[in-house]
Amino acid sequence: MPNGKMGKMLKQIQKVQNEMMKMQEEVRGRTVEATSGGGAVRVVVSGAKELLELHLDPQLLQEDDLEMLQDLIISAVNEGLRKADEMVNTELQKISGNLGLPKGLL
Repeated sequence: MPNGKMGKMLKQIQKVQNEMMKMQEEVRGRTVEATSGGGAVRVVVSGAKELLELHLDPQLLQEDDLEMLQDLIISAVNEGLRKADEMVNTELQKISGNLGLPKGLL
């Protein structure tokens, strides 16, 4: 590969790395929300995949069905994590599209 092409490719790789670092920082500060049980359980998850908030409808605590409550919490958290992944993947697609890279390369 001629030196000119190699230099251009290295610059493009460096640009991708810089964009990725910026995107990671930006996404860490974003949040997504997910619910289960018709909104009885609501969670807020960060782009860093951290559970930031958990809200329970007080009515759930009056019911004596601990297993149902656990299932609703697990469902809401898993949906929140899935949405956080989706948010990150969307941003990665933007970076790869802006750089003219084929899908799936990043």
